[in-house]
Amino acid sequence: MDPIAGWATLYRKTLLDDVVPFWLRHGIDREFGGIGNLLDDAGNVTGHDKYLWSQGRALWTFSVLYNRIERRTEWLDVATHVFNYLRSHGRDAEGRWVFRLNKDGTVLDGDISIYVDGFVLAGMTEYLAITGSSEAKQIALETYENTRARIARPGSYRVAPYVLEGGMKTHGVAMVFALFYSELARVLKREDIEREALDHAYQVLNHFYRPDRNAIVEFVTQDGQFIDSPEGRACVPGHAIESLWFLISIFERTGDAESIQKCCRLIRRHLELGWDPEFGGLMLALDIDGKQPPYWKHPTHKPWWVQVEALVATAFAWRHTKQSWCLEWHEKVQKFAFAHYPVATGEWTQWVDREGKRMGNLALPVKDPFHLPRALIYLINLFESKGS
Repeated sequence: MDPIAGWATLYRKTLLDDVVPFWLRHGIDREFGGIGNLLDDAGNVTGHDKYLWSQGRALWTFSVLYNRIERRTEWLDVATHVFNYLRSHGRDAEGRWVFRLNKDGTVLDGDISIYVDGFVLAGMTEYLAITGSSEAKQIALETYENTRARIARPGSYRVAPYVLEGGMKTHGVAMVFALFYSELARVLKREDIEREALDHAYQVLNHFYRPDRNAIVEFVTQDGQFIDSPEGRACVPGHAIESLWFLISIFERTGDAESIQKCCRLIRRHLELGWDPEFGGLMLALDIDGKQPPYWKHPTHKPWWVQVEALVATAFAWRHTKQSWCLEWHEKVQKFAFAHYPVATGEWTQWVDREGKRMGNLALPVKDPFHLPRALIYLINLFESKGS
């Protein structure tokens, strides 16, 4: 039996029978608007604060479900519900998206993370793609211009829940804005926005990738130099793997075949760096020079998102190389993921420790419909077309 056909069936079933129904049952906040992002694995509400990070992600997911999987009215209705929440809540007087609101819309944490702006931009872009909404277009362009200006001014933005020390730039900003700007450029057919996206994309390969260590690090100097400190030596293999499939999707559109092949090689390298040979699964972080302890919190733990991003990345690598390691790694990660994260309600638990014990959420206290459904959407699209 063709394993790819079987995997495509598995991913479609997981998405449509398990994950999306969980969010339709438990995640739509009809009373206060948006999605409820404080939920446990059973779908119980644990609080009513709204993290705007999660609202932007939900807008992206339900828009893309409608656009790339099936044109179900209920999914478009959820996207519109979240869009209406965001259009009414969440930006400060300077147009920056805030981090957290209470149930009534009062700001609890203001502009402490430019990642929020990025996720809202991504959501607005995809909602614009399916509706043609002039308001979504305006919000997306205003968010683009706002973030572009701030990224150009080091020190003018923060990256909660992480810390960015003075004089450094972070891989996370380069990778997410490479993709989100590129998607906006695709929808609007704007070459100037695509150039901004490519600048960030090539920063990943030319600044954050360190050839002498054959790895992507999380922090470098503003001019792209290595920092021999705990922060500068931090490598998060799953983050690198996620970033690399982002870049492949960008370079597919721009035709940079050489960079695509480099990204595929680096996906394999970071799978090897992150894999736990004793207990299986991809661990979170390491010091690229092997010094202990690594800078990152919970380095030997295994979040769900690391595993699902590796599934997407290996599918992209198979599409472009047809080399056997892609499917071998895909199967290995898949077996670990499906053995450790799914829960009876249809969602996935988010963290396990090194030995596979479930740990609850060790990052933000949120659950949102993003990494898992996004991975499943991409996997369905890649594998139902046989990865070609």
